[in-house]
Amino acid sequence: MKNHAKPQLGYLHHISLPCRDLVEAKRFYIDVMGGQLFHDTPGFAEVKIADMIVGVSEQPSGWTGIADEYPHYGFNVDGDNFALSRAWLDGCGVPNWGWTRNYKTALRYFRDPSGNLIEYYCDSGFGEIKNLHLGPRQGGLPLPLADLNYRWSGQVASAPARRPAIDSFGHLSMPVHDLALAKKFFVEVLGGEPMVTSDPATFTEVRLAGATVGLSARGGQWTGRDAEYPHYAFYVDGENFLPMIDWLKKSGVVTPGPWTRDGQKGLMYFRDPSGNLFEIYCGKDIPQAAQFPRGVKQGGNYATDYASLFYQWQG
Repeated sequence: MKNHAKPQLGYLHHISLPCRDLVEAKRFYIDVMGGQLFHDTPGFAEVKIADMIVGVSEQPSGWTGIADEYPHYGFNVDGDNFALSRAWLDGCGVPNWGWTRNYKTALRYFRDPSGNLIEYYCDSGFGEIKNLHLGPRQGGLPLPLADLNYRWSGQVASAPARRPAIDSFGHLSMPVHDLALAKKFFVEVLGGEPMVTSDPATFTEVRLAGATVGLSARGGQWTGRDAEYPHYAFYVDGENFLPMIDWLKKSGVVTPGPWTRDGQKGLMYFRDPSGNLFEIYCGKDIPQAAQFPRGVKQGGNYATDYASLFYQWQG
């Protein structure tokens, strides 16, 4: 077995979001976003969109705040498909806002029917980028984030509108209460690599296990005190799973310990210093998993106490 000074996260495995109505959410992510149903069980479903699994589960709140920019979830599209995005979303009855920070990258914000903020992100090839709104921090109009909330009728655009094809998951951006502390946590504890950003006083990014994670001090709400959603899951292989739990504990993170759904796979929830909820997940057989407590939904007695996962991290 290899010895790592710091156990390694594998990759961003899934994001799981709250929704008002599970049937509506599944239909939106399949019919509007172009995903494929990946897993479906009472109360919870997963849809695979390009290379990312998006889980949805009913919860009374927890989506992006009515006028907030964070958290949001970015999907990469090329220039041709970005060009399709406005007509497609308009045809589906989904309010949207196209804008740019630098006339190099094209962005389009919109929400799912529950209010989770989503972004189409295009870094090249959109020929009409000069016609997009300039961002507010570049002297343009304020982002109309509150206006992007809506009640979806269930309509899906028809021809000639065409659904944009998504290339890949682009980034996860979340709110934090202390930017410097958050950056230190994601780099020194989770093993991320700092990235250069244009406004480091209020926003920074780290490259973490192959994923771009944005950290913002511009407002927004992290996962609720007693809420399971939203949360963000990183895959950890069998060699690193239990050492990662030990590493987090030694780093001052509240670690309730691993549990299992089936006696073979392992997972554990934890929070960053701001309260954003994360999961480490090992989907391959772990010999010790037979002794892990089993979740209540699987007939066991283990239930995560989400409120107890908050802590004061001093770095």
